[in-house]
Amino acid sequence: MCWELRRGQMLKMNEDISAKLEARLQQLEDIEAIKRLKARYLNACDQQDPEAVRACFLEGEVEIDMSSFGHCRNRDEFVDSIFIPMGCHDFVLDMHHCSNPEIELIDSASARGLWGLNYRNINTRESTLTLLSAFYHDEYRKVEGAWYISRSRTEYRSVLSCKYEPGSLEVLTASRTL
Repeated sequence: MCWELRRGQMLKMNEDISAKLEARLQQLEDIEAIKRLKARYLNACDQQDPEAVRACFLEGEVEIDMSSFGHCRNRDEFVDSIFIPMGCHDFVLDMHHCSNPEIELIDSASARGLWGLNYRNINTRESTLTLLSAFYHDEYRKVEGAWYISRSRTEYRSVLSCKYEPGSLEVLTASRTL
């Protein structure tokens, strides 16, 4: 009798431990999925792939606040009015590099993240070079098992914009923001 009681307690304890481990594993998988989502977004920007950029954002109403570059209320407005006109040209050479992710899971279907952005843009038509750093303040939602960006605000931290020609580089802007 004592053995059966003890065995039952051990089985219950194992079930509790298993449930906790499953929950922790799911949290790690969700954080990794959000990191992959952000990487897909950044790579799509650099590859000038509007549909891949669009697919990173939640359908319907989202908030995309790029400060002086514009403010959009849905992914189509962002892609069609900012991304394509500004970034999808042969003369635009971009590199978006994010690091230092701080991802916080709010619940099983929502999260927020802070990312450091190191951005480089070479515009061969205008002969300009722009280097900037910023923070992305993002929010994410999980829909049918997939994570999407539901809000993104860019906080510019520094910018260096230069005009170049053979043998010279002229600083146009060196400031905290654009």
